[in-house]
Amino acid sequence: MPLQNEPDARRLCAEFEIEVIPANEMPVPGQTRAIGTICRIMAKHGEPHTRLVLSTLAETKNNQGLITETSLWAVSDLVQSCSEWIEKDLSSWYAAWDAVPLGYVLWHVQELSGKSHMRHALAGAVYLMLVHYSAGRKANREVSYSFVRRVQKAEGDLSARQIGRQEAIELGRELIEVKESMSRGDWLPWLKKNAGVSYATAISYMRLAKSAAA
Repeated sequence: MPLQNEPDARRLCAEFEIEVIPANEMPVPGQTRAIGTICRIMAKHGEPHTRLVLSTLAETKNNQGLITETSLWAVSDLVQSCSEWIEKDLSSWYAAWDAVPLGYVLWHVQELSGKSHMRHALAGAVYLMLVHYSAGRKANREVSYSFVRRVQKAEGDLSARQIGRQEAIELGRELIEVKESMSRGDWLPWLKKNAGVSYATAISYMRLAKSAAA
């Protein structure tokens, strides 16, 4: 039974020259069987979001033949996660996708079928490549630097023993978050300038946090 917004979904597909074919046919580049998925993405996130999802697949290199349920949902997740990047520099978003070997990634992600959710596995694998090919652009992330003030309140040599194990673990978690939010090579200069803690002490906090999470 057709979904209520299927006419709008088909109109968007036609806008990007994507032909909707029956579910029992094998698609070739420029075709999709996943009209139901497109309808659901549109119902959940709206037409502008869906247009960007479709354009990401239909207008980048070698991806026109990969407009599947899994890839559509993965791209939808990435569009949401990387909205700030897209708003600031849409052309670099498309350029990064031009470089991603999506078919190769999708082929290997399928090896995880039955063990991991394909949508999430594909989104994660592609995200790593997008970061690589876009010179370090990342998903939206609001970095909290509250731990700097907490560290600076401690007295003397800020060792894990002096501030307490739980506090050290919490500081370590926040240090890890900040490091992960930065491009390669930026964290150590930031640590020296802003954190008020030595590199060795920061590493000890981070190790404690990782051990606690294990």
